[in-house]
Amino acid sequence: MKNELVAVILAGGEGKRFWPFTTDKNLFPFFGKTFFEHAVAHSLPKEVSRIVVIANNDNAPFFRTLKLSVPHDVVVQASAQGMADAVLAASVKFQGASLLIVIADVLEDGSVYQRIVQRGLSERVFGVIAGWKPATYYPGGYLALKGNKILGIHEKPGQGNEPSQYVNISGHFIADSSKLIAEIARTQSSEDDVYEKALTSLMQSEEFLIEPYDGLISSLKYPWHILDVMDILFEDLPSHQGKNVEIRKNVIVEGNVLFGDNVKVFENTKIVGPCYIGESTIIGNNNMIRHSHIGAGCVTGFNTDITRSYIGDNCWFHSNYVGDSVIEGDVSMGSGNVLANLRLDEGEIFSVVGGQRLDTMRTKLGAVIGKHVRIGVNTSIMPGVKIGSNSMVGAGLMIDRDIPEGSFVAGGTSKTITKNTRVIKGDRASFKKNLS
Repeated sequence: MKNELVAVILAGGEGKRFWPFTTDKNLFPFFGKTFFEHAVAHSLPKEVSRIVVIANNDNAPFFRTLKLSVPHDVVVQASAQGMADAVLAASVKFQGASLLIVIADVLEDGSVYQRIVQRGLSERVFGVIAGWKPATYYPGGYLALKGNKILGIHEKPGQGNEPSQYVNISGHFIADSSKLIAEIARTQSSEDDVYEKALTSLMQSEEFLIEPYDGLISSLKYPWHILDVMDILFEDLPSHQGKNVEIRKNVIVEGNVLFGDNVKVFENTKIVGPCYIGESTIIGNNNMIRHSHIGAGCVTGFNTDITRSYIGDNCWFHSNYVGDSVIEGDVSMGSGNVLANLRLDEGEIFSVVGGQRLDTMRTKLGAVIGKHVRIGVNTSIMPGVKIGSNSMVGAGLMIDRDIPEGSFVAGGTSKTITKNTRVIKGDRASFKKNLS
């Protein structure tokens, strides 16, 4: 008799690398829904009869109250100790079942989960794993292959040492959970790769196949990955205008823009899609909004430019430039604030995470700002700077390093006043001719 198919959703990670954000990455909102709802909830195959969510203490209440298409259990992982520990923590809930194992913080085309399950059931193999071919070296687990058969998983082999072009990603079909659980229980490693080593051990006696995946993919590992997720979700964003939307004269709307209910857009503004404007948000006069997500209850005051950025709920702006930035929510920026997004040498932007200086792989990246932050007038934030929640940054400053949560940042400017001996040499008439 065929085993029941249980979807095991791994959502128990602590997200330490996601600082300065305080929102659980699985619950981060996009277009009024959580990331989990976009990435997982609506992507599971029809063959799934039950779901087990492995959560943490912070997000467990959300998952317990979430309505899904099939019954689900929530198991809290005591501490985030990797995939192997997560599977063992919840093993009593799916002993003897077939499994579809999904990593909750990965966004990919949900059809790959359907293909994995169908292939596993139709070809009657023990395992099927989704394999993605990155354009450049990716620090993940590479699949060792012989044709379509997977021989092993090599974790972070280093550029030039990859056993194949394919990386192990979210989406594993396992025909018999009992064998997987037993193998994990007897596998040991000093690294965070017990799950991958257990699978490699099983591959010596059981048949595993690769299901190639060539679609878009992103993982919420670091805070700037919010922008990657936004871009993927924008691929399917429809044009829509909610109830009681008010758009004043001389407003230009181009491309797909989703307006929530009760949005107001004032005169002489241009919105270039794809864009999402959340409910009850006010877009002020003379704004330029391009390729951005703006949450609910925001006010983008006069002469504000927001470009390729994620803005959470209840943020306020006035005569600001916000480029390629991520703002979690409840952030207020004084007049003249600039979130710079490009280095002078136009090189890639680095960020310090956990004491390590990481290449973000982006040449354009603005500020990354947590919740409940206030920034004074005429302050500039340099590319890639992160500001922790519940902080205040004073006026007239240039911020070129990360600011811890709960900080108050103040400073002064030294001035020297002497007699002016310089003469204005410019010819404004010739300037005007060049403008015509």
